[in-house]
Amino acid sequence: MTTKFYASFLILFLITCLTACNNGPKVITPSTDNGNTENKGIFSPDPATQVTSDETTAVGNELHKVIVEEVLPTTRYVYLRVKEGEEEFWIATRKAEIHKGEVYLYRGGLLKTDFESKEYNRVFDNIYLVSNLVSEDHSKHVISTDAPKDNAKKELTVKEDIPTHTEKPILHKGTIKISELVSDPKKYEGHTVQLSGKCVKVNPNIMSRNWIHLQDGSKDDFDMVITSNTFVPEGKDITIKAVVSLNRDFGAGYKYDLILENGTLVE
Repeated sequence: MTTKFYASFLILFLITCLTACNNGPKVITPSTDNGNTENKGIFSPDPATQVTSDETTAVGNELHKVIVEEVLPTTRYVYLRVKEGEEEFWIATRKAEIHKGEVYLYRGGLLKTDFESKEYNRVFDNIYLVSNLVSEDHSKHVISTDAPKDNAKKELTVKEDIPTHTEKPILHKGTIKISELVSDPKKYEGHTVQLSGKCVKVNPNIMSRNWIHLQDGSKDDFDMVITSNTFVPEGKDITIKAVVSLNRDFGAGYKYDLILENGTLVE
C-alpha cells in the first residue's frame, strides 16, 4: 500500500514539473530582416543607373591632378579609373566627354565604400564622387599669338601703352566673328569685343568665375572661352561683350593664349 502511494506521488510530481517547464517564459529571437534599404544614386535617383553604398565620407577641398586610365560611361554618369602620383583609384562624375590618357583636375569629393554600379554589375570597394571634373588643357583649341600681321592696315591707331582689362577698355562697336578674333588676336588685345553664339559648355563657379565656352560656327567647332560673373546655361544663344586677354595663366591648369574676360550679356 505504501509502495503504491509513493509511486503515485512520484508520477504526480513529474507531471507537475513538466507542465511548469512548458509554461515558462518564451525566448523571442530578434528579426534580422531590415527590409529594402536601397540608397539613392550618386547625384539623383535614376533606376537605370542606381548605385548603393554602405558609407559616405567627405574629403578635403584640396586640388587633385589625375590621369585617366579607364573610362566606364553610363547613361547619366561616368566611372573613371585614375592615377594620382603612384596611387590608383576610381572616381564617379556626371557624364561628359572624358578621354583616356588625358589629365584632369578636381577638388574635394565624397568617398563612398562598397559602392555598387547596377549598370556594370560590380561593387567598387572605394570610389570618390566628384561634382566638377575639368580638363587640365582648357586652351587646347587656342591658337598661337605669334603670327605676323598681314599688312599695316591691321595696326591699331593707338598709343603703345594699350589699356588692359583693369583700365577703361576700348570698345569695338558691333559684333565680330570668332574667326576674326583668332586670326589676329593681338589686334584686339586689351579691347572689348562683342560676340554672338551658342554656349556649348560652362564650368561654373571656379576661382569665382563662370567659364563659358562659346561657338558661332565661323571657325568650325572652336570654343572661345569667356569668363563672366553671369551664369549661362549650356545650349543658350547669347550675345556677350568681354575684354580680350592674351597669355593668361590663372593657375590650376587654367592657362590660355587667348581668352575673353569679364563678360557681360547684351540684352
